[in-house]
Order: sequence, then structure tokens, then C-alpha cells
Amino acid sequence: MTGKRVVACALATCLAANVVQAQAMMPVPYGGTKPAPVSQSPAVDPRDTPEEIAKDSARDLSDDHFYNRPGATRADYDAAWQRCRLIARGSRTPSGSIPYSYNPALVSPVAAGIGGGLGGLLAGAIAEGQQRRANRRNCLLIDGWRMVEVPPATATRLKTMTDDQRSSYFNGIVGAAQVDGKVTERTSFTQPVDPVFNLDAPVFGPGSVFLGKKVDPKAPFVLGPGEAAVVLAFRRPDAVSAGRSALVQLARYDVAGRDLLYRRKDWKKTGDKTIYEVAAGSADRKAPYEVQVLKVTPGDYVIASTAVVARVATTSYCFGAPTFHVDPGAVVYLGDFVPVVDAKLKTGDTVSTLAYATHIDDARRTLTTSQPALAAAVRPAKMQNRATYACSAITMDRWDLPGVGSLPPAAAQ
Repeated sequence: MTGKRVVACALATCLAANVVQAQAMMPVPYGGTKPAPVSQSPAVDPRDTPEEIAKDSARDLSDDHFYNRPGATRADYDAAWQRCRLIARGSRTPSGSIPYSYNPALVSPVAAGIGGGLGGLLAGAIAEGQQRRANRRNCLLIDGWRMVEVPPATATRLKTMTDDQRSSYFNGIVGAAQVDGKVTERTSFTQPVDPVFNLDAPVFGPGSVFLGKKVDPKAPFVLGPGEAAVVLAFRRPDAVSAGRSALVQLARYDVAGRDLLYRRKDWKKTGDKTIYEVAAGSADRKAPYEVQVLKVTPGDYVIASTAVVARVATTSYCFGAPTFHVDPGAVVYLGDFVPVVDAKLKTGDTVSTLAYATHIDDARRTLTTSQPALAAAVRPAKMQNRATYACSAITMDRWDLPGVGSLPPAAAQ
């Protein structure tokens, strides 16, 4: 099948799915606030009864693996599994609300992905199958559950059990304090502490300044009414980072609603010039220090995604992202991002990631060469971790900045 035919078939499938969803809509509030209900899709699946949820969640209580959290009950596990299934589907945010993207007046991230061509279609296809299961696993691990791979002897014994015996066994083992087998768990969401990350190593040679495509870095940088600026830097102090490209994607955020804010479909008619998302991609990857300045609309933002080498970010930090606020006319510094590629950790593992550090003086010093007034205006952004929002990506994850506090819990609605 040719590439064009693949796209055509995939697009036809997406359109057909949209028609089916449109036939099963119900009025529910969306987002974390209390607007008037609007017709939403997907509707609650009538098959999602407690009995059916328990039956479905049992698929991850198998001969070869199961989930465990000391002190938990089977009912706790069933509820956590269903919550993570809804999040992986994209029909609930991690905070439990209906995603803003289901508001028919907004441009949804799914529609934006389809409009992006083959990449968006393939991402949707992957997320429907194996990747959705992987994201459900990520969700459970982030929520404090452990995945246990069953030892061969136990697996053999499980296969000989009756259904009632298996049910009784798993009802007890999901909350056991001690388990046998290989345990996978996540206890930290910050970058590893390892000598390979030379986060404080000095950078030598001239730095570069990027103000935008085809923008003279020496031309006076001026903010207009209703504008602010974000400053960040790509730092390459050693061999594992030299010449490596990186990407940081920011998205506009609703702190009260705990979701991303999306552009309305009638934005041209209403003259909406709000910036909802903006990306900083390497403009000069050969520079040891590369400062980028992004014009944004004042408000709250999250670091929604990052990537090294790749031109497109496929991971969303929807289970917990760094967030910050920028006031009108302000110039805030986010931090230095270090692209680390195929680096060997002291544990023996190999890692490729975008590490984080703060060196605001280096950013100011580099800006001073071409933008002295801008350099003088730079102030550190107040960063907070754990901003959650609706998941819409191939891989769904959480990323905490080291030494940064968490966003306070959302007010009860």
C-alpha cells in the first residue's frame, strides 16, 4: 500500500470514528471550572459498570505480572486501573475533570494532530493500541503502584488454580507488603544525580542569541502591549552535549481548571492573538551556549514537552509538568537545558535526556553582547512542579524540576 493510500485509509478511519462518537454524546461540564454544560464526547460507556471494570482490570493481574501497593484492596486497584484507563484514552484529566479539548468550540489537540498530516495519524494509531497500555502502566506507576513480574514457579502454580483461587490470590497480593518477583516502581521524577550531567561545568567560546526566525539578534527587542517574554538557554559544556539539538515546548495553562488552554475555532473572527503554545528548538546546535527569547501572551504556562535530537516532541508531561507565570511586560528566565545523548550513568545504564540547570548569570552575560536592555530586564521565573492536564501524546509522563516546590492543590469545585 502506498503512503498516500495509508494516509487516506487512516483519515477515513478517523472520520468514521468521529461520526460514531457524535452519535453518543451527553451534556457534562468540561474543564475544572463550572461553565454551562455542553454536549461532550465520548459519553460514559454504559459497559463501565463495577463488574466490568473489575473484569477488565483483571487483565493486568495475570500469570506473568500484577500490580501491587502495600495496604491497598482489590477495590482500590480496580478504581486506580479505571482512572488510568480514562486518562490514557484522553477522556479524563489526571485531576478527574473532562478535558477542555472536548469543548466543541475549541481546537482540540487531536484535531491539530490530524491536521499535521501523517505524523499525527500515526501517533493516533499507536496510541490506540500498545502505547495506550504503556501509558496506563505509566499512570499506575506514577500513582504509587508497583508492577511485579511473577517468578516462574509462581506463574506455573497460578496456571493450575481455579478462577476462584486466582481471584482470592490476587485480592490479597495487590495489597501485600512483601512480594516475590522483579519489582518495577517509580519513586522519583527528577533527573538522575550522576557525574555524567555536567550541569555546572563552564561553557567556553561565544554564545549565540536567537530572537526568532529571520530576526536580527542585534535589533532592539521591544515588547508591545499585552506581551511578555520567556528566556531559556541550551547549554553544551561537554562531549555528550556538544552539537546536540534540543526542543522545549511550552503550553498555556489554566491553573484553576488544571488543563491546557486551547485556541477557539473562531479565533480569526474574534481577532484572538493569544499565544497558546510556543516551542524553542535549537537554532545553533554548534554553539556551546545558545540563548533563546520567546514572545508570549502574559499568563500561566507549563513545560509541556521536551526532546533531544528529534524535531518533534512525542512525550507529554501531563501527569505532572513544571509550570510558571509571566506578568505583562515581564521577561522571565526558565533555565538552562542540557541535551545529553547516549551518556553512560554510573549505574551502567545509558540515557538520552534534556537535563535542567539554572545559570541566569550566563544567560544575562550572553544577552548583554547584543541586547543589554533585555539582559537587564531578565528575572528568574517562579517554577512549580506537578501541573497536570489532559493527556494527548504518544508517551505520557511526569517531570519534576530538582529543588522546586509543587503547585498547591486545586480548589474544590
